[in-house]
Order: sequence, then structure tokens, then C-alpha cells
Amino acid sequence: MDDFQLKLFASIARTRNFSRTAEEYFITQPAVTHQIKKLEAQIGSKLIKRTSHEVSLTPEGQDFLPYAIQILELSSIAVNRVMNIAEGRVGRIRIATLSATSYHVCESLIALHDKYPNIQVDVDILEGPEIIMSLQQQRHDFYFTGKPSVPQGSGYSTRLVQNGTLSLFVNKAIVDSIDLDDWSTIGMHPFVSVRKSDIILTNKVEEICRNRNCVPHIINYYNRAESVVLSVNSGIGVAILPSELGRLYQRPNVVTFLIEGDDAQNPLVFAWREDAESTAYNLFRDIVLSIFPATPD
Repeated sequence: MDDFQLKLFASIARTRNFSRTAEEYFITQPAVTHQIKKLEAQIGSKLIKRTSHEVSLTPEGQDFLPYAIQILELSSIAVNRVMNIAEGRVGRIRIATLSATSYHVCESLIALHDKYPNIQVDVDILEGPEIIMSLQQQRHDFYFTGKPSVPQGSGYSTRLVQNGTLSLFVNKAIVDSIDLDDWSTIGMHPFVSVRKSDIILTNKVEEICRNRNCVPHIINYYNRAESVVLSVNSGIGVAILPSELGRLYQRPNVVTFLIEGDDAQNPLVFAWREDAESTAYNLFRDIVLSIFPATPD
């Protein structure tokens, strides 16, 4: 079993067409068939069912597909890492960030690259629940996230990078109907939101609305904050999101209103583990701490 066979298998799973897969990889259709048969022989099970009318995965093929994709991804990462080491990039750090903190990551990486261009950097932009899971499982070295995501006693130290806030995102067509001093003008519009599993943000939204006697009628939940902004841009509903997303995902039909009050504060932090030690780790941590100096309590 080699990467090429797995790539062909994954392509057929996607295209459901041997000829199209052959075209993608610039080989003949019989060559594709030969490689798939070799893969099935090594696995010991038939993976693809082919008739004169259609191509489909067998139950075994359906179960094998996610593993094949994971193997290809891991192989790609491993080859990339070895190549980087061979080229002198001996250090590596892994960063997880929310969309709302991506500006702070960019500023930090510019400073890192200026001083230490040979450090390999992996960056994953995650949603709130994914950040929390990664923190719990220590999948990344560093985190740029909302402060509530990093509970006290978790083994992580934090540094404030911005006193973030939440804003109301509305479509420009309804701007004249919005009055932040009278939230009944907001409650009359349908709401869109990130998914309920993003409990930190959705709890803040519920608190803001509750404190202003507004009952949001949420008509749709989305798995990414960017999708919520796109929904607002399309006029589907209004939303409460981190203010930074208004600058990050600028859309022509979206207008943002800053929400005043302590309940709308959304502090953004840089988090790291004190017990993690490597040269690249220490260099990046020190750079970030120099960019965002400690503020008095």
C-alpha cells in the first residue's frame, strides 16, 4: 500500500469515475484499475464496486476512506517536516487561533520571521469548541483565543493581547430600524448565530440580550463565525459577534454597532504552557510577550 494507491482510491471515492481519476493523475484507466486491485489485494477486501452504470464504495471502502485520507495527510506532514529540517528549519511551533485573534497572530509571526526565519510555523484557525478541545488535549503549543477559553488551574499562563468587545452585525438595509437604546428594535429581526456548542460566545449573546430585555429569535446556527457574517451580509438575520470579525470579514452589506457594557467585553489572550520547553518555543513566547506587554490589573 503506497500513497499513490491511496490517492487514486480517494479520487475515485470523490469522482465516482475511473476515467476522471485517470485524467487527474495523467495515467490510463487500466493503470488506475490495476493500482486499485493491488490496493484491495493488500487490504484483503474489495473497496470499490463497479458496474456498467455506476461506481460506488463497498461498506469496507466507506470505512477505509477516512483512514486513507488521514494516512495521506500524515504522510504529507511528515515529508514536509523532513524537507524543512533538511533545509535548515530545525525549529517548529504549532499555533491555534480564533478568527478574532488572527490579526494578533499575524503581528507576532511577522516579528518572529524577521528575527528567526528558519522556524517552521503551523497555524490552525479554529472555532471556539475546537480551541477548548485542543487546550484540553494540548494539541498546540500556543493559543490566541478568548480569555474564558482558558480556565484557571489549567496549566496555561495567559497574557492579554486586546480588550476585545462584541458588536451587533446587521444588514445595511435595516440600519435605520436599529436603536441600541431600545433593543425591541433589534429583537424584531431574526437572529443568526454560531452553533450552540460554542458555549462561551452563545452564553455571552444570551446574557447581552437578557440584560436588555431582548429575546433573540435564532433562525439558523452556523459552524463558523465567517458563515454568520455571510448570512448577515445576505440579509438573513442579525448577529452578535466579536467586533474584530467586522474588520476581518469585511462585507459590503454588513454594518456593525459596538455594544456598550461590561457584559459585551470579550478579552482576547495569548496562552502558553510554562512546562513546555524548546528553543523555538521560548523564542516565539518571548517575542509575543514583548509585543503585548503585561498590563496592570
